Amino acid sequence: MKKIMLFSLIVIAACNSNAPAKPNSSDSMPANPAVAVAPAESSAVKTDAAASVAAPVDKDEKKYTNEKGDLITAVYHDSGDMGIVVLKKDGASIQLMKGEKKDGATVYTNGKITWKIKGGEALFEKDNVVSAYKASK
Repeated sequence: MKKIMLFSLIVIAACNSNAPAKPNSSDSMPANPAVAVAPAESSAVKTDAAASVAAPVDKDEKKYTNEKGDLITAVYHDSGDMGIVVLKKDGASIQLMKGEKKDGATVYTNGKITWKIKGGEALFEKDNVVSAYKASK
């Protein structure tokens, strides 16, 4: 009986061993993956490859003025339904996401500011104040 208990303890101890398994020579992973560091060159290649697969982005810059002569420069980064506009107004850059079309107008917003364009006209809304702008050259 003592021999069976001793044998059982040895088997249990062997099964609970923390010794790392030896990798096969065909394994591509190192024994300790937390220490492995990929060369910077290989990650750059992956990034470039991913960028070439992404949908093309159409950039378009337009200038708009209002009755007071205030200028807004809008740079549209459009890729189909997903798009943004960066408005440059009074020295600040404001980034807005493309939303649903309303009444034939394309709407961009960040929740606080709305930029609505239709044809050569645009509406800038901030704090419930709406200013009308027209495309200029």
